[in-house]
Amino acid sequence: MEKEIGVGIGKDVKLLGGMGVLLLGCSSGAYAQSSVSMSGFLGAGIGYTSNVGGHSSVSETNGVLRPNTISIQGKEDLGGGLQALFYLGTLFSMTSGTILGAPGSLFSRESYVGLSDQYGTLTLGQQRDFMFDMTVLGYSGGYYQGLWGAHQGPFPSFGVPYVIGGSYDFDRLNGEALNNAVKFKSANFSGLTFGAMYGFGGVASSFGNSSSSSFTANYEFGSGGVGAAYTEAKSPTINHGNDGIRNLGIGAKYLLAPVRFSVLGTISRNTATGAQIDAVDATASYDFTPFWNLATTYTYMNGNHVLNSAHANQLDATLTYRLSKRTAVYGTYVWQKASGEGALARINSTLTSPSSSDAQTMVGISIMHIF
Repeated sequence: MEKEIGVGIGKDVKLLGGMGVLLLGCSSGAYAQSSVSMSGFLGAGIGYTSNVGGHSSVSETNGVLRPNTISIQGKEDLGGGLQALFYLGTLFSMTSGTILGAPGSLFSRESYVGLSDQYGTLTLGQQRDFMFDMTVLGYSGGYYQGLWGAHQGPFPSFGVPYVIGGSYDFDRLNGEALNNAVKFKSANFSGLTFGAMYGFGGVASSFGNSSSSSFTANYEFGSGGVGAAYTEAKSPTINHGNDGIRNLGIGAKYLLAPVRFSVLGTISRNTATGAQIDAVDATASYDFTPFWNLATTYTYMNGNHVLNSAHANQLDATLTYRLSKRTAVYGTYVWQKASGEGALARINSTLTSPSSSDAQTMVGISIMHIF
């Protein structure tokens, strides 16, 4: 699934002086143990939404199950079990070809460089925090349902400082990158992994202003696993960088072949306003043939009194047919019902407006290719 780009010595070595040939010869072993690879997810489809600002909508969609991504990563064996590594990843729109993310960003997904050994990996750069690990490890319903399964609902005043909608991906399970971050992720110690991360705010004379921190612990045992993650990300747009969004997630999963079960609970709080959303989702994923998979997720989201005690119930289902190990077609169905005074349903997506009522339905069919 990855295309290797060879690293070696060109044909013009014979033109170099004797000293150059000697130096290149001494380093050829290191080159032979180095690699750079390119990989990505490519997807598009057609989606229908029952109500967007009072009207139904039919449009071409971008990678519902997985975002459109191109990644370049590399590593070099430095000897003694030590490796240097890097990762550069960008998100883009398949329908327009434009890069997604902050204006002017090139590597909008992640960009980092670091070192790895038998104890773990230390990286520096723009990186996703450990709430995203709850998705990567298969605890979150978003792992099975994609973008439309990430959490958003009738909470427009919650105040996330990124993207759209006030509560877009309020518990960061969809993968929101943090700038200026130092991250350590341990190696696997008999099923146990853990990590810590700190993002510098970059504000002169105020070390903690607009800073971020994240922690995780995960334990895999046989056919199951349990994990937890915590992130607090302050934002310059929330109380001048002195407050932000605090997230906590705890999940569990178990494989009872051919069915995989998972459950995840999250608590998300705006530390400036006291607004809080508690969410839980439960998923069953069934491989009923080597080619067909059906995943269903139920999600409940509840806002506190600051959010007018609004809450929502959501059902997701994704039916996938694997044409090969790298290509699949899939159909997606999502229904959300919001409750509370003036609550408007809003399924997580890139649509710019919520439903004009307390209900919303989205249906789509897509193709995905991995390389």
